[in-house]
Amino acid sequence: MGEHEGKTIQVRSAPPGATVHVAPFKVKKGVMHARRVHMVEPPPNAQTPPCAVFGLCGGCAFQEISLDAQRQAKHERVLRLVPPGPKTQVLPVAGAPAAYGYRNKVELSFGVRCYLTEADNDAGKSIHGTFLGFHAPGRFDRVVDAERCELADPKMNAALAGVRTWWAEHPLAPWDVREHTGFLKHLVLRASTLGQVLIAVYTAEPTTPEQQAAMESLASFVEADSLLWYVNPRVADAAIGDLRQVLAGKTTIDEALGEMRYQLSATAFFQTNTPGAVVLYDLIGEALGSGERLLDLYCGTGAIGLYLGDRYEKVLGIEMNPAAVEDAVQNAQRNDRTQVRYIAGKVEDNLPVIQPGDVAVVDPPRAGLHPKVAKFLAKSALTSLVYVACKPESLARDRLVFEEAGWELELLQTVDLFPQTGHIEVIARFVRPAE
Repeated sequence: MGEHEGKTIQVRSAPPGATVHVAPFKVKKGVMHARRVHMVEPPPNAQTPPCAVFGLCGGCAFQEISLDAQRQAKHERVLRLVPPGPKTQVLPVAGAPAAYGYRNKVELSFGVRCYLTEADNDAGKSIHGTFLGFHAPGRFDRVVDAERCELADPKMNAALAGVRTWWAEHPLAPWDVREHTGFLKHLVLRASTLGQVLIAVYTAEPTTPEQQAAMESLASFVEADSLLWYVNPRVADAAIGDLRQVLAGKTTIDEALGEMRYQLSATAFFQTNTPGAVVLYDLIGEALGSGERLLDLYCGTGAIGLYLGDRYEKVLGIEMNPAAVEDAVQNAQRNDRTQVRYIAGKVEDNLPVIQPGDVAVVDPPRAGLHPKVAKFLAKSALTSLVYVACKPESLARDRLVFEEAGWELELLQTVDLFPQTGHIEVIARFVRPAE
């Protein structure tokens, strides 16, 4: 974020402390959005980005500054958006130590048009060809060709290199999202902290024996514990489909989160930074304290409640996505969490299950709490309430509802789950002051 002539400007890939030349392209809700043209003055102690396509794919924003500087900037942003109260304890920003190589999942797209730099455009370079990489920001039809991702686990980059070698020897047509023609659509890579790798290739329906043979040859080019071929006959640009063939290994890989064990399919919901999730969940546990029953609202696959489950006699998770609830139930059974149960439904439709004395953690989507949920929790007799926010602005809005009902913001902590990006996690604990 920056300012020009008194107006707020949001600039993609502009590191804190830098001066950049920008080109505005839209105004939304009073905020001017602009793209960076070039660096006028670099930030203090600037670093050289290790990524060859930094600034193009849009996934990273902060590779030009150190991890410590990134985290300080994120911490300061949280304090601006969620100002501490007079009794709020502000804890130092936290995160796992790795600045790169931390992502356990990436999704890439095959395509026939690439995203070019202004220099490439000026040089007359063609956008047409065969590409594998990430969609450029705001462009569903153009791919930033990427040979590797610096945020990805090194095992996934090795798998990507193997897929690229295979594709060079078996030049199957990439999918054209405009014309709805071609064969290769998406590539999903997963890696676990236990050293296992999953590769899933999504294609259109095969129409020739050569396509079938090429897909079956992929196993000789990569090392994977799970090598899967999915077919998506629909035109939607999404990594979805039906499993056509297990090309090698099994359908899942194993992962550990603390003492919890998980089996991850290509589509399973899971935190994309496993060591970072351990840091986050440990801090949530410290903020929650003790109690008889833990409410895990907007629980997803139940990761928080399962991780902290041994501290409570009962755990109740509520999640509207039925596929996530199915994963949560399987995860609970796999880890012998017999005291955990789940409700598949919207939190706002299940408020009567909340009881006096419950300890609650809420981890809502970016939009924050549903207004009915915020008002109900504010009036409830919970022992403690911990709010985990992926968008500080939503926390700031919902905080007002709690404070109007007599709650106080007792603790605030920024957690950096995604170094090099602008994403932020915030832990906030609300308590009712003693009478």
